[in-house]
Amino acid sequence: MTASAEPAGTLTIEDRVVEQIAARAVLDIPDVTRRQGTVGSLLGSTAGRSAIGSDLPRATLRSSGSARRISLEIALEWPCAVADVSRRSRDHVADEVERLTGTRPVRVDVTVRQLLPRDEVQRRKSGFIDLPATPAEPMTESEVAS
Repeated sequence: MTASAEPAGTLTIEDRVVEQIAARAVLDIPDVTRRQGTVGSLLGSTAGRSAIGSDLPRATLRSSGSARRISLEIALEWPCAVADVSRRSRDHVADEVERLTGTRPVRVDVTVRQLLPRDEVQRRKSGFIDLPATPAEPMTESEVAS
C-alpha cells in the first residue's frame, strides 16, 4: 500500500472557536479576571449577553485570507502593572492560538475595559455575590402593582 500524494482532507476552524480559545487563554495570565456584567450571565442565561455584551474577557477575530487579527477586551484585578499584564496577555494568547490551531495571529490587540478591586474579585471567587440594596421605605400597593 502506498501513500497518496494528495492530502486526505482539510480542517476548518470557525472564527468563533478561535475567539473562545483566545478568551479562555487570557484567563491563564495572573491579574486577568472574569467579569460577568449582567444578572442573566450570573445565573447562567445567555439571554442578557447580546443586549449589553459586558461579560469579560471577550475576544473578536477579524480574518483576511489566512491573516487573523484578534481584539481582546479584559478586566484586571487592581492594583497591577497594567502594561505588563497586557503584554503578557497579548503574547500568551498568540502562542495558545498558534498551538491549538496551527496558525499564529498577525496581531493581538488588548483593551483593558475594567479595573476591579482585588478584594472584590477575591470575594466573588469565594462564592459571594452582591445583591442590589433594598429600598429604604416599604413599597405601597400601587408601587408594587406598577
